[in-house]
Amino acid sequence: MKLDMKKVLTVLSLIFILAAFSAAEEREFEFGEFFDGLHVTGKPFDLDEESYRLTVSGKVRRPLSLSFAEVKALPTVREKLDLICVDTFTDSGIWTGVTVRTLLERAGIRRDAKMVIFSTPDGSYRTRFPVNEAMKDDMLIAWEFNGRQFHRVHGFPLRLAAGSHDGSNWVKWLSKIVVE
Repeated sequence: MKLDMKKVLTVLSLIFILAAFSAAEEREFEFGEFFDGLHVTGKPFDLDEESYRLTVSGKVRRPLSLSFAEVKALPTVREKLDLICVDTFTDSGIWTGVTVRTLLERAGIRRDAKMVIFSTPDGSYRTRFPVNEAMKDDMLIAWEFNGRQFHRVHGFPLRLAAGSHDGSNWVKWLSKIVVE
């Protein structure tokens, strides 16, 4: 039996590529490690795209519970933003998502609202901004960085890209927005 070395090399190359992708999904990452264009921070949540929901509740007239696909169907913006973790690193690039303002307007934010809280699924990590700050153009609910969907270590499926605010306010694995 004669082997076609070109076909063998092609198959081996595909196996190597798939193994590398799988290894990235399964491996442990070091804090601060540079991976896929961003530095790794925090312990990832394993969120399923099909069952994921982003909720907007509190001082709104129309509470929202949106799937990942529904969020991505909203008007999309791309902003060049710098994620700055003070004294550690800066990740600069193009963030793709929907403005927080779009979501809050869709939910019918009430006039008496003062603060907006952004939180992980279990509430273990969150940040808050005054309504006028949350409504700025550079406050995004993002799903991509530099044209690539987030890896789970970077906040898949959604994260807050908090414009000019330091990186500790850029909540990853965003699941809840509560208006107070």
